[in-house]
Amino acid sequence: MNCYLCAIEAQQRESTQGGKVVVCRDCGEYLISDVVIRQLPSKPLNFSRMREDLHRQRQSNATSMAQINSETAVWA
Repeated sequence: MNCYLCAIEAQQRESTQGGKVVVCRDCGEYLISDVVIRQLPSKPLNFSRMREDLHRQRQSNATSMAQINSETAVWA
């Protein structure tokens, strides 16, 4: 599968919280909700702002996985 942000090859697994855990060599590891995944065909994410947000999430809470959900998604 490809990363939902940068579209390069990435690993994906189901999350116990719902959604998918993505491990991308460029974007890092993040959780993306099923709600956001369903919206992607009609609403693309803003690549650079989303990556910046994931980086901020990792810095502010290193014990939690960065997430893209309906509250954190930055649409193009």
